[in-house]
Amino acid sequence: MSTASHGHMYARLAAAVAGKGSARSVYGPENTLSRRGLLIRADRRARELTGLKVGPGSLVALSLGNVAELVVMLLACSKLRAIAVPIDPAHGERIIRETAERLPLHAVIRRPRGQEAEAPDYGEAYGFRSRRRLSGSLLAIDVLDPPAELLRAVSLPAGAELVLPVRGIGGVVRDVVRTRAQLQAVGEAAASAMELHAGVRLLCAQPLIVPRFFDPVILGWLASEAQLVMAEGSAVDAVLPVAPLHEELVVIDSVRQFLELSRALKARGTTLPLTPVVPQATVPVGVGRALGPTLTRPARQLLLLEEIGVLAHRVLQGGAAFEPAAGVKLLAGAPMQTGGHEVLVDTAQVSACLPPVPPTEPGAVAEAPWHHTGYAGRFDKDGRLLEVLGRDDGLVALEGRRACLDNIEEVLLEHRRLTWVRAHLESDADGDPSLWVEYRATGQTEVEDLEEHAIAQLPPTMVPRRFVRLPD
Repeated sequence: MSTASHGHMYARLAAAVAGKGSARSVYGPENTLSRRGLLIRADRRARELTGLKVGPGSLVALSLGNVAELVVMLLACSKLRAIAVPIDPAHGERIIRETAERLPLHAVIRRPRGQEAEAPDYGEAYGFRSRRRLSGSLLAIDVLDPPAELLRAVSLPAGAELVLPVRGIGGVVRDVVRTRAQLQAVGEAAASAMELHAGVRLLCAQPLIVPRFFDPVILGWLASEAQLVMAEGSAVDAVLPVAPLHEELVVIDSVRQFLELSRALKARGTTLPLTPVVPQATVPVGVGRALGPTLTRPARQLLLLEEIGVLAHRVLQGGAAFEPAAGVKLLAGAPMQTGGHEVLVDTAQVSACLPPVPPTEPGAVAEAPWHHTGYAGRFDKDGRLLEVLGRDDGLVALEGRRACLDNIEEVLLEHRRLTWVRAHLESDADGDPSLWVEYRATGQTEVEDLEEHAIAQLPPTMVPRRFVRLPD
């Protein structure tokens, strides 16, 4: 069968094998897979999925983590023209249930924890057809009949291949739906921005379930001849054991993780010749100087927008301007309260969102062909983007994950004693951003009680580091 009948991810890897051979491609803690080895495993998984009635247009949730089997299952879904939905396994059934409420899932593939045998609660409207183990692995697949009402309500664009969740203004969760053409455009932009080539090993220990990390890592790897190193956990735990094994290592992570890695190296009195890549819009140039003594290759910054893709890049050093990624044009738009002008973008990466992005919000059309990003930028007289100053809409990046300050305030106000909350973002001297809140409350409200409420109701990256009580 011609690869033209498959999705982008499978077709891209098959073309690489046919044209450039079967070099080693994915390194994991347990094994190393060549390109051909990935295709062989993907073919086997695709046959299993076909036997379970998973096919074109089927939405398949992948709750697997950063393991080689995630890549295999992405390729298997792509071969069948099914639609992959990577989700975070760290939050277990809650994320699966929330995803099933938004999208009509036909199957869920996950790594069960411990001795659990019960299927997650998908809701009464779902029909549960079967559950089994995938051959030669511990992976479990639940095959579902999605609710007819949800099937009617969710309309995906033709050629959809991948769905990734993003958190927008007010904490609204939207699903970014990418087609074959958009996956190719995002991958080419990522590979060009990071200058990926055959000698590069690409590592990211952050969960590959949001565009900020999935796009440069998985799609950048597919669009290049770089090799992929699968890892999980903190940068210190993920990078230190493998760095000596890889000569040209490119690591994608948050400012905080790189600073912690740099401190660990300083304590050991050693250095690493790796390239740090920070996928955050507002990164002080000083971060590059802070990392330089221990991470000896110049740090790079990626400008991304979750609703669109990879927009631009620069080296983190004084005077360096952003360079648009491949196939991307940038334009100075209207003045912003934060300062400068809004960064508008024209690119083939623009994808559909469910629910649709409201006018004026990030990802919406400003004036065709330009789209809003919400970033406030400082441009020079020639129209080059020199610096990203921030945003006016309350969206922030915490540990590489997007959050909305308004949404954090709303969740905290659900505490029975809080009467007023204001969330703030601050950065330390090294440029590490963190969240803190001012609040007013009734009675003798203990900070520990507020922290417990925040931990229970918010994702870990959105829990404030400190609480400051104001007079009533």
